[in-house]
Amino acid sequence: MSVLGLPLAEAVSRLEGEGFIVQTVEARSMKGVEAPDSLRVIRQTALEECDKPTVLLVYSAFRTSVYLGNDE
Repeated sequence: MSVLGLPLAEAVSRLEGEGFIVQTVEARSMKGVEAPDSLRVIRQTALEECDKPTVLLVYSAFRTSVYLGNDE
């Protein structure tokens, strides 16, 4: 089951619902994201060395809405 591109909370919920243990790691750019409004999954890896079915999700902050920069 691929959860790439999904919001982090939804991805974790879906995977845990299927019986997976979920580990998460944040990836950030050096510049950062101005006014992020969403955490999205950018990489999904099955961890083979674990006793129980485990998935590592790498996520990043994104701005998915239009940001004008001022309230004029």
